[in-house]
Amino acid sequence: MQSTEESLADDALRDVNIPACPAVLAQVMEELRKPLTNGKRVAQLIGQDVGLAAVVVRSANSPLLGVRRKIASVDEATRLLGFGLLTNLVQEALLRSSITATDASLERFWDSSRYTAAASAELARVVGGARPETAYTFGLFRDCGIPLLVQRFPNYKDVLRVANQTTDRWFTEVEDEALSTNHAVIGYLLARSWGLADEVSQGILSHHDYSIFAAGGGPGGEARTLVAINLIAEHVVGTYLRTSQDAEWVKGREPAARFLGYSQTELDDITDDLLYWLDEQKSEGNA
Repeated sequence: MQSTEESLADDALRDVNIPACPAVLAQVMEELRKPLTNGKRVAQLIGQDVGLAAVVVRSANSPLLGVRRKIASVDEATRLLGFGLLTNLVQEALLRSSITATDASLERFWDSSRYTAAASAELARVVGGARPETAYTFGLFRDCGIPLLVQRFPNYKDVLRVANQTTDRWFTEVEDEALSTNHAVIGYLLARSWGLADEVSQGILSHHDYSIFAAGGGPGGEARTLVAINLIAEHVVGTYLRTSQDAEWVKGREPAARFLGYSQTELDDITDDLLYWLDEQKSEGNA
């Protein structure tokens, strides 16, 4: 009998190329799993690839990360950011380099992903229930199936346009009907193959199905918290970057608020605070 993952793979991977986990990421994650992680070894692994090291240092200086002094090297990034956030930056750089689609609109996709990841991490500090580094990873990877489907299906942008405007069906149902697969399944398979935490991969698989917030439904508690945090972060970032798609907010706002234990008014206050936080980062460093 097939496992759930094997069944998903059979259904989804019709000529969709899932990038293999880069060797340097596997080595970094292996080092981080050791009881006594060697910071110098982690920095050395990243520094072996000059291009990767440069991207990590540049990303480490993003105002969205809130570092108050300029970081000049991977060694410094390791000391100032900590292993969790440093790994996020490595994952971000390698994810972008592994997906070779050159569509100009994907630059906006990557910008939105970076903002959503940072906003998700900030929200995790406020609402609890998930670690900020994990929330960052989730925000970065939750839609990574989209550029892979852009590569595979010439009509995928049309499908996305319909899915983004649909309020009476889950986003992934629209994709399934048109393509017989969806970006959540593809993202789940990539997250699993890259060795990301189970709560991240399970959350990615379910992140457009807001029925998971019902009592006893869906994946584990942290995965559901990641989905709820991400929904709020996506809404705020869409408003901030003026790319807002309200259909997901319409479908998920009430069940996510209920799951997190907030009233609608309290949730509105949280979104206002997060918008203010994003604006602060921009004013302090032109994010």
